[in-house]
Amino acid sequence: MADYFTATRLSLALGLVLATLILRFFLKLHKQRRMFKGLPGPPHSYLWGHLRVFNSVIRKQPRRAAPQSFAIFLKEAYDLGDVFYIDVWPFGDPILSIFDADVVHEIAVKTSLPKHIEIDKFLQNFGGPGNLVSSEGALWKKWRSAFNPGFSQTHLMSLVPVMLDECEIFVEILRKRAENNELFRMERDATRLTVDIIGKVVLDVDLNSQKGYNPLVHAFMQQVRWQRIGTQFNPIELIDGPIRDVVQTYYNWQMDRYIGNAIDKRFASREGRGKSKAVIDLALEAFLKEVKGATGDVDLSKVKTIDPEFRKAAVNNMKTFVFAGHDTTSSTISYALYYLSKNPTCLAKIRAEHDDVFGPDPSTVSGQLRKDARLLNKLEYTLAVMREVLRLQPPASTIRAGQPGFFVHDPKTGEALPTDGFMCWAVNVGLHRSPRYWPDPHAFRPERHLHSTGDKKDDSANFTSNPAWVAFSKGIRNCIGQELAVIETKVILAMTVRTFDFYSAYDEVVELKGDGSGYFSETDGVQTQFGDEAYQIQLGTAKPREGMPCRISLRA
Repeated sequence: MADYFTATRLSLALGLVLATLILRFFLKLHKQRRMFKGLPGPPHSYLWGHLRVFNSVIRKQPRRAAPQSFAIFLKEAYDLGDVFYIDVWPFGDPILSIFDADVVHEIAVKTSLPKHIEIDKFLQNFGGPGNLVSSEGALWKKWRSAFNPGFSQTHLMSLVPVMLDECEIFVEILRKRAENNELFRMERDATRLTVDIIGKVVLDVDLNSQKGYNPLVHAFMQQVRWQRIGTQFNPIELIDGPIRDVVQTYYNWQMDRYIGNAIDKRFASREGRGKSKAVIDLALEAFLKEVKGATGDVDLSKVKTIDPEFRKAAVNNMKTFVFAGHDTTSSTISYALYYLSKNPTCLAKIRAEHDDVFGPDPSTVSGQLRKDARLLNKLEYTLAVMREVLRLQPPASTIRAGQPGFFVHDPKTGEALPTDGFMCWAVNVGLHRSPRYWPDPHAFRPERHLHSTGDKKDDSANFTSNPAWVAFSKGIRNCIGQELAVIETKVILAMTVRTFDFYSAYDEVVELKGDGSGYFSETDGVQTQFGDEAYQIQLGTAKPREGMPCRISLRA
């Protein structure tokens, strides 16, 4: 009898817990669904929110396409305006999708809303307290001020010889691949190049990942493979979360240990090193002046111990620089070679510009830039190519946290729309492919970014006046590394586009299956997006599908 009553009480307790969970779920569902009442968006269901209509759009896209592209197709499918809401609960927070440049200006420049908490969660394995992407307020200001000097254009131009050292290794790797007619993923080679450049520029450390195994780069690439998709919903992440957390904690520890040891060794060897150009040293000098109150010129050789607060922020930001910086440049290089190969007229123009600036022999580029890095400033068409690539294939977008009492305005009706409780998402792909701002928006046309195109019909002719280009975000929270990305991309293109011919090889990608890259080598299902086979997938950030499989050859 006692066993019976014990079992009964246990059943009642379990039933009560289950009933409580169900009640909490439906109370939360009611609260979430009520938020969307009367707001612009696709057809909304009390039970499903926008999940069903969102799924109907996703099913028509490639299986692994980057989620940042989905909002465009949702907008087109339901003829939505340039500001609308998306309800994907319980798989994600409520979203305010923004396709209007003026509204983006409201949230990112005029007011500069704080970054959404999901950004910090997404970056917890590539950042930490003080990282310049997700931190806020006084903490962000302190570390932005500390790192600003090292990322100024003037300072980075002085580091062009460092970039050239790594680019010469990259060119030799490509030369061997060309001689052997190898099938390979360009994004992987470009990532190792970019990470090696960041290691040298920021920490003055030779990572040498282009030549062989490096524990930091290995941990970083594994971390990228395990990274959550992030702010867009993905039900699978609810299932594999515990395993993912353990794996990412381990790789985060490995990165912290490697970078921390590198900083300690560098600080220990400061005496006799002379004036340094490394970003980390300039940041330490700025930190000691602005935070610790040092006056006059700071002589690091006389600083007895490294400040633990600075050391922690330096570790966190080094991880962030590698994560945020590697993808912008590696993807841009991969896509630039791809689009140029598909557009012979553009390829001829960029090669002609390099002939004009450097002369006809591409092997002299490195030597000339070592003598005068200012030659990079003459590469106007090369810069236009980079900007057009980032317009068509931006790696990431900004997401801000809506605030109580803060409203944006519908560009058509002028209606005040609430932001409180919503992720305010400046849909970069939507802005960059909007016919409102870019004539023939899906075409690769670098000329649209030149200051004078001669085409009066092209309203986007002057890049500096087109507010819809948001590749590096806008306002005070713009990307601190954008000058580094521009300079190193120019250097890499100057050293490669006249030496090699590039051929995409998506029809051969199955041969790369199982190469350990983290890509899937899929050939079934939908294989194009925006009419392009090299669409973006999500692997940490938005990257070229399959890592841009290709072959290259040496130009005659």
